[in-house]
Amino acid sequence: MRLKKIIPLTLYASWSILGFKRGMDTYDFKYNKNHEKFNKKIYLYSDKMIYGVVGMFFYILPWFCLITIPKEIYRLEVNLRGIEDEKQTDYYKGL
Repeated sequence: MRLKKIIPLTLYASWSILGFKRGMDTYDFKYNKNHEKFNKKIYLYSDKMIYGVVGMFFYILPWFCLITIPKEIYRLEVNLRGIEDEKQTDYYKGL
């Protein structure tokens, strides 16, 4: 009986942690992209955390699944096929 409760909770927590990581990766990508252009933007950990929390909500809330699940399938295919050039695009790095 407990296993029926633990498995969905584990999946839900894992999916939200993935969203948090994707949000933080998005901040890093945008920072590096803008830093090359302007050279004055300061790297803020608080902004990175905010991006992470927003990413977590994107992954947790069910109506965003139409966006997040296809994007994760796309990322999985890029990684499985080893397309390194695609990993540097805005679509791959963005949330």
